Amino acid sequence: MNPKFLKVSKAGLLSLCVSASLAQAQAGNVEEVIVTGIRASLEQAMDVKREASGVVDAISAEDIGKFPDTNLAESLQRITGVSISRSGGEGSQITVRGLGPQFNLVTLNGRSMPNANTGRSFSFETLAAELVSGIEVAKTNPATIQSGGIGASVNVKTARPLSMGDKLVGSVKALTDIDAESTTPSVSAVWSKNFDDTFGILFAGNYQERDSLYDYVEVTRWNNREEIVRARGWGGPRLEFQDGDVLANFYPTQTIQGRAERNRERVNASTVLQWAPNNDITATLDANYTDLKVTGTGMESAYWFEFQYDTPASMNDTETLTSLGLNNIGLDMFMRAPESRQTGLQVGLNVEWALTDEQMLTFDYASSEAERNPDRERNVNALDIQATPLDIMFDTRGDIATHYYDNDDILLATAKLHQQDVYSNYRLDEIDQARIDYEFASDSATLRAGIMYTDQTKSAYNYNNNVGDNSNAYSFRGVFPLVGNFEIDWDGEDGDEYEKDTYNGLFNSVEDAQAAGYRVETIDHGLLGDLAFITFDPNGADSWLDTIRQSPYVNGLELIEQPDWFVINEETIAAYIELTGQVELADRPLEIVAGTRFERTSIDSTSLEQTLTGLELPKNNSDVAENMTRTFADPTDLTEGDEYEVFLPSFAIKYEVTDDVVLRFATTRTIARPELADMRSARSFGNIREGQEGDGSAGNAYLKPYTSDNIDFSAEWYFSDASYVSAGLFKKNVDNFVVKYGTAETIEGVIDPSTGKDAVFNINRPYNQDMKKLQGLELAVQHTFGESGFGVIANATFVDTDSPFETDQLDSSAVLGLSDSANLVAFYDKDRIQARLAYNWRDSFVEKFGHTFTTTTGEPTQVDAYGQFDLSASYDLTEEVTLFLEGINITGEEVYKYSRFDNQFLRTDTNSPRYALGVRASF
Repeated sequence: MNPKFLKVSKAGLLSLCVSASLAQAQAGNVEEVIVTGIRASLEQAMDVKREASGVVDAISAEDIGKFPDTNLAESLQRITGVSISRSGGEGSQITVRGLGPQFNLVTLNGRSMPNANTGRSFSFETLAAELVSGIEVAKTNPATIQSGGIGASVNVKTARPLSMGDKLVGSVKALTDIDAESTTPSVSAVWSKNFDDTFGILFAGNYQERDSLYDYVEVTRWNNREEIVRARGWGGPRLEFQDGDVLANFYPTQTIQGRAERNRERVNASTVLQWAPNNDITATLDANYTDLKVTGTGMESAYWFEFQYDTPASMNDTETLTSLGLNNIGLDMFMRAPESRQTGLQVGLNVEWALTDEQMLTFDYASSEAERNPDRERNVNALDIQATPLDIMFDTRGDIATHYYDNDDILLATAKLHQQDVYSNYRLDEIDQARIDYEFASDSATLRAGIMYTDQTKSAYNYNNNVGDNSNAYSFRGVFPLVGNFEIDWDGEDGDEYEKDTYNGLFNSVEDAQAAGYRVETIDHGLLGDLAFITFDPNGADSWLDTIRQSPYVNGLELIEQPDWFVINEETIAAYIELTGQVELADRPLEIVAGTRFERTSIDSTSLEQTLTGLELPKNNSDVAENMTRTFADPTDLTEGDEYEVFLPSFAIKYEVTDDVVLRFATTRTIARPELADMRSARSFGNIREGQEGDGSAGNAYLKPYTSDNIDFSAEWYFSDASYVSAGLFKKNVDNFVVKYGTAETIEGVIDPSTGKDAVFNINRPYNQDMKKLQGLELAVQHTFGESGFGVIANATFVDTDSPFETDQLDSSAVLGLSDSANLVAFYDKDRIQARLAYNWRDSFVEKFGHTFTTTTGEPTQVDAYGQFDLSASYDLTEEVTLFLEGINITGEEVYKYSRFDNQFLRTDTNSPRYALGVRASF
């Protein structure tokens, strides 16, 4: 496991390096100053922080194409109160002040950013850091900023040619992932040209390819017997322990060991045209394109637990199964070929018109879209050959719980074709947004007002070849051998048997299978040592078709649209007004900012409703309750909608007590809208057993937004030109928190034949719940040691809530993502040399409720405390050319996930260091 905070705190407060800075005072525009060198950029960051009205942090490129980190999320985690989650070892999404990605608004040049997921969380790995000029992070939202960020509103900025001037910047670097043992390129360029200072054009582009390899171990779900019995009336297996017949309350569904190789290709491109025919008008037309493609292969061994009665086993003091012996079983050998692609395009027009010396009118329009798998990229999720028969042991060794087997027992000769699972998930997020802003500025006051219209439509469609246990992906389980011939009895629908026949396997001999690329391969697994796998080309799934179509139920690999699609439209009309004034208190300047924002949102949610029409008793006569047969009417589109209005007042004060001490106070109301996937209108009905409640799920189109009343207070002491200390307190009362839980719903007219009464299903839905309170403390210090070139930055954020996760709770009411975080950075910047070593730490937190296989039981996924070292260094060969080195996670720290208790292992991955060596030139 990773070290806890108390262990690392001995080294001092942890922190962030803001290698350059850009900030926005809530009462005014952001003043961006491009600087070179770490110390110069930090001085500017301190000055901007000092001038801001509210709590605003920022990062700026030290120069165009020279961002502090290779990934935007990695840079953002250096800011006080910001922590990140990672995907494939790369920073992906942000948490601010303990509030997860869905509570933070991300915009590009002030415009809403679509994403290719089912929710609202933006993934930063789609954007190249080399094309970004700065990032603004507003933790206290004024009325001028659109709603959506309770944690923070993050604005990503790109360069403009009229302010950049004539410039050509380029960089080339080689990327290396240590475990992948490969080197891949990253190339970027920015060209800006002005004509007569009235017309400017800018082109920017980036291409990056990155390989990665990681080994992992996973328990896909821990079942909670107590909750299953409560919800369904039945529990899990009874196991024989040394001290008698005892029930383990927590037991696994599936254990997995695997290796994944990934190739990521990212293309970013940007074009900007600017025209300023006179001093009063500036028009900007820009387009930004992103394309991220991820392909790869993966191998796994997996066991789906089918418990054998009277099997010797053991459990720990939390009643969690810790060991279990199983005999003569089949072990799944999966090969995977994941493929996904995300594309995005935003086109926008901005016109600024200075009506007079005091008045400014701004018009902005943008059309954006993000798409996942635009060409319906096919993802081979699981092509499975089962190694059988084996004796295995489920065991907990150290922190890891998984299955163990003898590598010599993995043989092609006895293997069977077992599963053929292919899917494609299509997502489309479309946003049209227009706004008009007016500003009147005098010597003592500034008035701002504006209106905004946003139209967003999110569509989600799923396609796969698994339409039930008796067809396609799973219908030939354990039937067809890899090698040789076999005989089988097919069960008919009436219980009779088809005639016994002889069928052909995929190959006639082991030699034929080996010639086709099927083999037993032993790898040095980074977590478990030597492991044997059956490997083959997962993209060759079509070669199975002729064999498995001998089954009367198999149709093949055709992708079939699933009934769980949805299309959700959300329209918002907003208006705001804000007044900024300057007065004096005790002969010292006092700035007051007061405003309010009004928004009206309407929602239409359309999805496919499956209408349950009847239930039939199972055909066999068993003493144990079995699943009944469900019948449905033809599905129909169901549209539900809602409308709500919000007022979002804001008030901020900045008081300069002395020339070196600044006090700030802000009280605001902010909202974050519920996840769009949670607003899917239709119900889905699962299995129902005789005389019991069935399972089901649904969204809720009537969810209200999270509403937070916030209070911030901070004090800052600037004790030298490049040094300061700051402390801040914040409190958030978040109402309408969304929690998912099941409630009994009677399906009128659908009779349970075992009781003669209307059937009852436990439908799991999201609901708005009571208020949750969060509070926290932010501390930061920055200091440079004279003219030595050395400096240090440290910060820490401590957060708390009245709704933490408790190990005995059975619902999903805890606040997700809540954790303390800290950073520590040491840097050197003198003459031609710049260097930085940064340590980032985040305490344990609840990531989500549900595991890989989600359930209605509310079992949590928790992430253990994690710390990571990064470094960067550069040497200026000339004034124009710089040689640089970057390192991410240089000590190879691993992420550890667990469930309800820290001894309920869920997953850990190897996470090797990544390095980049390159050259940058600027002319």
